[in-house]
Amino acid sequence: MTTIQILGIEGSAQTRQLRSNVLEALAALGIRAAVENVSEMERLMKYRINGIPALVVDGTVVLQKLVPPSEDLKILLNAFVEGAFKQFAMKNIIVPTDFSPAAKGAFQFALDLAELQGGKVKVVHIYHPEFDPDSNWLNNSFLDGVGNAKERLDAFVKEELNYAAAGGVAIDVKVEQEVITGFAVDEILQISQRKEVDLIVMGSTGEKGFLEKMFGSVSTNVTQRAECPVMLVPHGVQFRGFRHIMYASNYEAAERPTLHRIVDVANAFHADIHFVHVAEEGDTRSYQEIENRLFNVLFNGEDPSFAFSLTKVEGHSVVDGLNDYAIKHNIDLVVMVCPHRNFWEQLFHKSVTKSMALNTKLPILVLHG
Repeated sequence: MTTIQILGIEGSAQTRQLRSNVLEALAALGIRAAVENVSEMERLMKYRINGIPALVVDGTVVLQKLVPPSEDLKILLNAFVEGAFKQFAMKNIIVPTDFSPAAKGAFQFALDLAELQGGKVKVVHIYHPEFDPDSNWLNNSFLDGVGNAKERLDAFVKEELNYAAAGGVAIDVKVEQEVITGFAVDEILQISQRKEVDLIVMGSTGEKGFLEKMFGSVSTNVTQRAECPVMLVPHGVQFRGFRHIMYASNYEAAERPTLHRIVDVANAFHADIHFVHVAEEGDTRSYQEIENRLFNVLFNGEDPSFAFSLTKVEGHSVVDGLNDYAIKHNIDLVVMVCPHRNFWEQLFHKSVTKSMALNTKLPILVLHG
């Protein structure tokens, strides 16, 4: 269970208000915690704080000389409450294919990614036969269809490996392949539940406005519902490493496990991270204290092994701001968090122009809470 200490003067208005706000935030989040008031001077001195009231979560001072409202404390507590953190890896990669140009590009991208990570790639084709209710399901037509799908997948893999070799790329990656019968979305979602699967790489057309369409399209139905991270690779984009990563979200998505996975990606590719806070229009709150404490805890009070920056984008043209930021800072990977689907839908709907979309030449990594 999480333990929380409220450090302050017993009976003071600020101490009482901080406790009240903390309890309200915990109740809203559904977090069980033991909350204790600490006012004895000897105990206060052990925390080496600069002022009171202060907030301690599981032994770490996360706030002092400040009484944030419960809404801000929800963000803070959601980020700091301890949990089991699974190290994020991208070694066992699944590439669903329909043999389209976009799928070919995703396969090439996955090969390069697996090569760098010392991983392997499994190419999966979902065969969906036409169903005749008056015939035997396992008839010759069905068996022939499965056989043809296997032959086509085999030819696809060989052609793409030859293409990579012809381009001077020495591919030393284990490649597996599988044909599965069923509905594409359902079967890929089943695959995403396998413990050994780290990442699904899917191709996207890269057409203008595709992110607006993705909240309802078949391909990104997988992105929204998968049990593992999904990377969308626009057609024509080649893997060149991830040197500059942009994590765009509101602070409601700043959960500690998610941040740890982003840090894992940054460390794996020696990349810098740009944390872009997407604020609601008219939001005038200052998040400086939350930002400071967030990264102090995340990096355990030490300098991070990569460069990171914090910035804020707001207003009715947020997507314009994200695009401008991505171009200005040479962003080559965008990270989004899946559970906040309504937030992103609202963001795109609020855009000034209907055709607005995030830079469609950037791979997008979608993480799941």
